[in-house]
Amino acid sequence: MQSKKSPLVEVNNASLTIGAHTILKNLSFQIGQKEIVSIVGESGSGKSMTALSLMGLQPKNATIKARKFSFESKDLRTLSPKEWQDQRGNTLGMVFQEPQSSLNPTLRCGKQLIEVLQLHRKIKRKEGRELIEKILHEVQLNDTDRIIKAYPHELSGGQKQRIMIAMALLCNPKLLIADEPTTALDVTVQREIILLLKSLQKKYEMSILFISHDLALVKQLADRVLVMYKGTIVESGYSKNLFQNPKHPYTKGLLFARPETRVRWERLPTLQDYQNEDFKPKIITQTTRSKRHKNLYSTAPLLEVKNLEKIFFKKRWLKKNLGFEAVKPISFSLYPGEVLGLVGESGCGKSTLAKTLVCLEPASAGELFWQGVKLDSKNKMQLRQLRKDVQFIFQDPFAALHPSKTVASALEEVLHVHHNKNEEQNQKRIEALLDQVGLSSEFKSRHPHELSGGQRQRVVIARALAVEPKVLICDESVAALDISVQAQVLNLLNDLKQALGLSYLFISHDLAVVKYMSDRVMVMQEGSLVELQEADTLYKNPSNPYTQKLINSIP
Repeated sequence: MQSKKSPLVEVNNASLTIGAHTILKNLSFQIGQKEIVSIVGESGSGKSMTALSLMGLQPKNATIKARKFSFESKDLRTLSPKEWQDQRGNTLGMVFQEPQSSLNPTLRCGKQLIEVLQLHRKIKRKEGRELIEKILHEVQLNDTDRIIKAYPHELSGGQKQRIMIAMALLCNPKLLIADEPTTALDVTVQREIILLLKSLQKKYEMSILFISHDLALVKQLADRVLVMYKGTIVESGYSKNLFQNPKHPYTKGLLFARPETRVRWERLPTLQDYQNEDFKPKIITQTTRSKRHKNLYSTAPLLEVKNLEKIFFKKRWLKKNLGFEAVKPISFSLYPGEVLGLVGESGCGKSTLAKTLVCLEPASAGELFWQGVKLDSKNKMQLRQLRKDVQFIFQDPFAALHPSKTVASALEEVLHVHHNKNEEQNQKRIEALLDQVGLSSEFKSRHPHELSGGQRQRVVIARALAVEPKVLICDESVAALDISVQAQVLNLLNDLKQALGLSYLFISHDLAVVKYMSDRVMVMQEGSLVELQEADTLYKNPSNPYTQKLINSIP
C-alpha cells in the first residue's frame, strides 16, 4: 500500500500536445513508494504515452505543460539527454508489450543483459555474470547457461518476457513501468508473470506502474487504479473499491465487456450499452442451451477428423520416430452451426491442427471427411472447394491485409478469383459485405493504416465471408483487440453465425472468451487431445488435471 513518505512520482495538471493535437489532458496522479499503480483503458486512451513521457521517450515534437511533472522531486522536463540516460535503467526500468520486438534478434540474450550492466554500472565481467545468473533465477529462468547462450527466437513468449523483466531489474530501479507485459501470453503464463511481478516488487521494494486494458489482471496486481479515456483520467481509486463499485459508465463498460465465466450472456455488453444506466444483459438459460444442442447434434457432421497426425521431419529421409510429432493422432467432428472451441498453451499444436484441416500442412496420417466425403490431399479440385468452404480469420488483422491495397481492392481480389469477374456486380457485393460486418460504404477507399484494430478485423471477416464459406477458423482472432472492441467483434461473429448458418473452429488462449463462444471445447496439450466436452460442463467439472490448471489460471 502507499507509504506516508513523499510520492515517487507526482503529476499535477499535465497536458501533452503534438502539433495542434492534445493527446493527454490535465492528468493528475501520484505513485507512492513501494506502491503498484495501474493505468487501464483502450488503445488510444493515452496509457502508453503517459508511461513514455515518464521515461522521457515522448515524440520530439511533443510539448508537456504541467504544474508538476516529477520523479523523486526532480522535474522531468528539465533533464538533459545525459541525465535521462543515467535515469533510464538505473532508477527507471521499463518492460514493453512485445518482447520479440524489444530484444535484438541477432544477439544472444546473455550479451544483451551484459550490455545493460556495461552501460549503467562499472562492474567486472565475472561479477556481471554472477549478477545476471542471480537475476535470471529471480525471474524463474533457472537453466541459466542455456538462456544466456540462447537467441530470442529460441525461447518461448513467456521466457522472452522474463528476460525483459530481468533486464529491467539488473540495476535495481525504484520504478518499474510494465506496458501491457502479458497481452500476447497464454493464460497460465500471464498468471505466472503477474505473481512474479508481485513477488519481485516486495523483494526489491520498488514501485510498479502497470499498464493494461484487462481489468481482471489489474485486479490481481494493483493497489490503486487510474482509468483513462481519450487522454483524460475519468476515474481513480483503490483497486478493491473501484472494482466493487465503479462509478463512470466507461469503467463499467470495461469491467463487463469481458466474458463472464459464471453466467452465459446472450450478447456481450459493450461500452455503448453502458451509456444507458438501465442496461441489463440477457442471460441464456441452461434449458435454451440444451434445446439448441439437441437440434445441433441430431444432424450429420460437416467435418470429421479421424486419427489425424502431423509430424515434422528435419530431413525427409529420417525415420518417423526421429521427427517432431506436432499433432498426435486426434479425432473429432464439427457440426453445422456449431462453435467448437480449441484451447491450450502456445506450442501445443492448435494452429498446426487448423492448417492441417485445410491441407495447408499435409497430414502425416489419418483421414478427413468433408460433408461425408473422404478428402484426397492430391485432388486439386477437392482442395480448391475445401479452401473456399473453410476460411481463416487470423490474430493480427494488420498483417493479414495488404498495406497498399484499399478495402475494396482486398475484397474484390477474392471475388474475382472465386466468384465473379463482373466489376459492377462485385462493387455491389463489396458494399453488401461491408454492411454485413457493420461498416459503411465509405470504408471502401480506405487503406489498412486508416482503420482501427476493430475495423481491420471486420474487413478480414468480410473478406472471409466473400466466398460464402461454411466454416470459419478463428485463430486467436480477437487476441490483439481491446476488451470493448473484442466484445463488438464476438457479438458480430455470433450474429453472422445465426444469419448465415456458419460453423466456427474457435482457437484462443483466452478461456473466458472460448467458453462464451463455444458449444463444445477441445483441450490440447503437447499435440494431444486431452479433453473434449460441452463448454459449461468442462468449465464446471474438468476431467483432466491440465484442463483444471488452465481454468484455475483464468483471471
